[in-house]
Amino acid sequence: MRAAGGNPRADMAREGPRLIGRFDLRAERMLPGLPASPDPSVPAHSGVWDVLVHPNGRIYFTTYFEEAGYVELATGRARALEKLGLGLNELALGPEGTILATRYGGLAGGNGSIVQFDPDGTLLSEMPLSGPAGWKVAPKSLAYDPTRHVVWLNADLLPNDGANPIRQDGRVLDLAGRELVRFSVPELQFVTFDGMGTGYLVERAGTQLTLRVVQPDETGPLASAGRRILLDDNFAATADFAQDIRIAPDQRVVVTRWSGRIHLVDLAAPEGQEVRTVELPRPAGGFYYTAVLEGDHLCATLCDGVTVVCTAAP
Repeated sequence: MRAAGGNPRADMAREGPRLIGRFDLRAERMLPGLPASPDPSVPAHSGVWDVLVHPNGRIYFTTYFEEAGYVELATGRARALEKLGLGLNELALGPEGTILATRYGGLAGGNGSIVQFDPDGTLLSEMPLSGPAGWKVAPKSLAYDPTRHVVWLNADLLPNDGANPIRQDGRVLDLAGRELVRFSVPELQFVTFDGMGTGYLVERAGTQLTLRVVQPDETGPLASAGRRILLDDNFAATADFAQDIRIAPDQRVVVTRWSGRIHLVDLAAPEGQEVRTVELPRPAGGFYYTAVLEGDHLCATLCDGVTVVCTAAP
């Protein structure tokens, strides 16, 4: 994309193997990638956009410009899920082992949607998104809330006239596709839920970046319920974004930002002492996407070639 002057479709001009990258966190070294093309003799174009490690032993993936699919870890067999169509972006585990995905772009440049499919790739439902008037809705990150049986997501709002800057909003939908809540302030940047049903939302209001923690028994409006923890009170919204949240085995919350500022949040710490921040080195043009804790080490993926950066965790 960078070499093509920012053209996002530049992927399609290249041919090569489609791989899911792997990294050994304990040894801190790259492992051979998993082939993700059902027929290796047919060159792939679009690379892997997102992956989901499923309890059934498969790794599901999206490619956006081409088909989604999965790789069986036990056998290495890859399968394409062509019937789901194109434009799939991010993945999340849904109810009863199903998979949820955002379809960032709709047909003929229309609104996107939320897709639910079973582990073998059968489309179960597609929930179209809409509005506000004059804007196309392009959903990005999503998470299933097992307590309320709803889907939380954030979305880009793309102006139809091209004259206005891109906006964002957050939404909550039930599994029938009915929109329950929509909010634009604070700006929802990423959301996930743990196995106990606790939600973790990174949100921005002005120059403040916060982690909102929503307990399963939380009451109150979904757009504002929960406890807020300040991550950064000098957040540069025009140059940075919270790209991912991971829950460590010790229940610390790891928030990754494009800039390489990684926030480690210990919810058991005294109030005001929950957050520790790590600054990872960032080359020009590089973006950090996902950081995880492994013991006393912190490792993060860097979109600058194929790179993983590791350091001691505070």
